[in-house]
Amino acid sequence: MQAEFNWGRGPEYDPETNTVQDVPLEGGYVLASYFLKKGNDIFIPFTRYHYYKGGKKHELDATKHRVKELEIGVEWQPHRNFELVAMYTISDRTFENSLNPENRQKGSLLRLQAQINF
Repeated sequence: MQAEFNWGRGPEYDPETNTVQDVPLEGGYVLASYFLKKGNDIFIPFTRYHYYKGGKKHELDATKHRVKELEIGVEWQPHRNFELVAMYTISDRTFENSLNPENRQKGSLLRLQAQINF
């Protein structure tokens, strides 16, 4: 189990007034995983929830972010030099600034990754 959370204040774009305000921010994640060995195979099932509410000062107009994301997956290592990962993500994200004042994106995706280690 792994978790991280932060909070504070920072600049954030306000689409209603088209200005940048100093507002509270908060966010973090919780990750749960398990290590399972079956013969020479290693399986690592995992799930991660990510949340963030605040602006990002290094982006245009301190872009307003609202992120809620759930990831569920498994990593399989049939050999110490080879890994396969399958991960499904369910996401609800909002990124708003003066160029894009109404930008909410909801959806899901499946990620498949093969990795060779040497």
